[in-house]
Amino acid sequence: MIETGLTYFSDILLGIGALAAALYCVVLSRKLNGLTDLDQELGSAIALLSQQVDEMTAALDGAQQSATRSQSELAATIVQAQKIERDLKGLSALAPEKAVDHSLRPGSGASYEADSGGLKDGATSLFLRHKKRVIS
Repeated sequence: MIETGLTYFSDILLGIGALAAALYCVVLSRKLNGLTDLDQELGSAIALLSQQVDEMTAALDGAQQSATRSQSELAATIVQAQKIERDLKGLSALAPEKAVDHSLRPGSGASYEADSGGLKDGATSLFLRHKKRVIS
């Protein structure tokens, strides 16, 4: 009788152990499915980020090429401006150092005088005032 009681008791313990093992397997299966889903989501996120990195790399390459092209165009323009500056300095050195008489403008037949424009210390403005015509 004791042997049959111990047999039942061991069978019950064995059944409880089997149920615990089954429950543990169910929990592990759910966690594994969660990790698989996470792996797929992570993989798609990595693929998306990789695509964005490729696009940004292409955009950066285009910007660098544009900057290089602009730099070379600017350097050529600066060289051209420096040449024009030298030419203008050479021309101004060759020109006679005469004061320009603005009292008569060619083609108008009228005479003009410098207008101080209210400036002090004998300074003249850029504006000219028409002199009264003298009929001869």
